[in-house]
Order: sequence, then C-alpha cells, then structure tokens
Amino acid sequence: MKRLHNLEQLQQAKQSGPLSLIFVKTSSCSVCDAVLPQVEQLLQRYPAISGHLVSLEEVPQVSGELLVFTAPAILLFAEGKEVLRESRFIIFEQLEEQLQTWSEVLG
Repeated sequence: MKRLHNLEQLQQAKQSGPLSLIFVKTSSCSVCDAVLPQVEQLLQRYPAISGHLVSLEEVPQVSGELLVFTAPAILLFAEGKEVLRESRFIIFEQLEEQLQTWSEVLG
C-alpha cells in the first residue's frame, strides 16, 4: 500500500485508476494493526485496485475530508466516487465480495 502524507495525495489517490482503496488508521489502534496486514493480503488478489494508507495523526484533515471519525476505516472509490465504506469492525467476506464485484465491473 502506498502511504499518503497530505490531502493533495489523498485527492490523487481517490482518482488513481478505476478502483482505489484507502485504509485510514491511527497509531494507537490495535484493531488497525491487526486488520491492515489482512487487507494488504486481500489486495494482492485484486491488482486492479490501488491500495493507499493514511494515518489520522499524520494527516488530521482526512477526518473532515472523508468524514472518518473512527479507525480503522476502509473506503473504496470507483472512478473517484465512494462505493464502499467499512469501519471499526471489518467483515472480510463482505469486503472481498465487494472488491471482487467492483473489480469485475471496472477492473
């Protein structure tokens, strides 16, 4: 996953390719630390989806820009538009189903 360091990079990430996944985390979030490797592994099966990682401590404006108030948060963008949002408790079966569906449609 490519790490994002500012809002400009976030805006570019949302538009990068037909499908873009943004993972929002905090440094003190043990759930984030457990979920991130699983999401990275899942993304390896979907090369059409570009993965991006952003820390709320490093780029606090992300909270207002994406309306993310808890971590972890996973947002999937299709052609720049948000099509999926998962936060805090991630159900990987549903996430993978959505990634597969969107990859087939746009990938």
